[in-house]
Amino acid sequence: MSALKFAASLSVAILMSACGGPAPEDASELATQSAALTTAVSQGCTFSLSYLQAPMTFPPRYDAVVTRQASASCPWGQASAVVGSSYSPPVLSLAANDLGVAVSYTNKYSLSGSSVGVLLELRHVAPDTLAVVRYATLAAGQDYRHTPIYSGELSLRTTSTGTALIVQGTKSGVLAGETGSGQYYTAIYPNFFTSTTSPTITASAQPQPQQVAWDVTGALTVPRESHTATLLNSTSEVLVVGQGTAEIYNPYVHQSWPTGTPQFPRFKHAATWLQASGKVLVTGGFAGTGGVPRASAELYDAATGTWSLAAPMSLPRANHTATLLDSGKVLVVGGNSTNGDTNTAELYDPETNTWSSAGEVYLPRSAHTATLLYSGKVLVTGGNWQFLPSSHPQDAQLYDPEMNTWTTVGAMPRGRTNHLAHRLYSGSVMVLGGGYDQVDLYDPYNDLWTQGPTLPYGGLAVTVTIMYSGKLVVTHSNGQTSLYDPATNAWSSAGVLSGPLQSHTATLMHTGEVLVTGGSTNGTATQTVQWYKP
Repeated sequence: MSALKFAASLSVAILMSACGGPAPEDASELATQSAALTTAVSQGCTFSLSYLQAPMTFPPRYDAVVTRQASASCPWGQASAVVGSSYSPPVLSLAANDLGVAVSYTNKYSLSGSSVGVLLELRHVAPDTLAVVRYATLAAGQDYRHTPIYSGELSLRTTSTGTALIVQGTKSGVLAGETGSGQYYTAIYPNFFTSTTSPTITASAQPQPQQVAWDVTGALTVPRESHTATLLNSTSEVLVVGQGTAEIYNPYVHQSWPTGTPQFPRFKHAATWLQASGKVLVTGGFAGTGGVPRASAELYDAATGTWSLAAPMSLPRANHTATLLDSGKVLVVGGNSTNGDTNTAELYDPETNTWSSAGEVYLPRSAHTATLLYSGKVLVTGGNWQFLPSSHPQDAQLYDPEMNTWTTVGAMPRGRTNHLAHRLYSGSVMVLGGGYDQVDLYDPYNDLWTQGPTLPYGGLAVTVTIMYSGKLVVTHSNGQTSLYDPATNAWSSAGVLSGPLQSHTATLMHTGEVLVTGGSTNGTATQTVQWYKP
């Protein structure tokens, strides 16, 4: 029965995605968990795993089906392929990166009984053809007396030597080659997409912790801080821009190399990936070390590795926000300008390469946040106002792109600047940092603020990233990292960085891993690249 609910939840999640996004007030925890386990991205395409009862079969058989969804970032169209079948509804899992798609499903191959003859089947599926490249099986027992494997949750971990597939689940009996004993197991396949190396398997009587770690892998070409790091969805590489140079970091070979030189040097700027063209819009920022903000904007073309000037903004800005709207336009709000902080906002239209006014927020501000809601509106919170240096705004405002207007909503419980904000899968917005360990949650459906669980070292938060599972990873300037689980509404440790680190960036990769680049320690910029591997 649980497996049937699982598949139904997955179908609902896929249908909502195809219709333009979920209705967050109706999303169930089960649907969120199912989507996290059975959807992933490879080479700009979203893949999902489900099962269907095979037609005209008795006794019934169930086919595990991989589906590639069509999208603007996917070079191939929608397609589906059967990767295996079972005499009982299978338990499914999927993980992917640009090397391939990994799937697992439980296979009850025997008609007799309900407690024997269940294997875990693993498949490497090619993203372009959906052909199975590699077959692997985990089995407990021997011959036709296999005891059941109940589940096999997949995750990928990129190391300096390749991409490992990690399989974790529960079983009965003993897996071939396992060490330890118990009903819980972890199997690690090194270089799963590029070799046929056998796994290392450990078993235990208690659930084993998820394979999570921060690894230092590779380095930037130059030390950087207060830069930007933008995922290029067409290649899964990362564009890193700061001061007068730019580079491309390749997460699969862990190397970085210079790319075209930007038109102008800048820091504390904004970088926005444009979905329609695949280009990156870079706006504003300070020029050099003199603290003079820029009005200029430029575009990076990943296909050619070159920069071109875009139309300039109406006035200089740094420490501003730039938000990609559902329309494809970019909303720029506030920032440090030539005569102090500004309260103006403007819209960039990539189709016409023009800027237009988007009205004004309530107070001039910089170092604020802007968060896109499911409704398409943008929530702007807090920031720094130069005339109140010791008292930061508590106000929150909504921008309506259809009306091109601003409205004031309920004020935050506390004023914040240089803080963080991120939309959760539920549709609520979590606001944290800015000198406070307290966490605030905004419910846009009821215009209501509530307090979330206190975050240790929250006042030192530097970045926040949402993963495919819906969990949040927060990095802190003291080197600690934290993990928020919305299912339990609680924080836990996510490990530590290489050391204390300020002014760094965090970027969610297609693999589901989080890439942290650069930053500074004791005022000295670093070239370090680090990975969080869920």
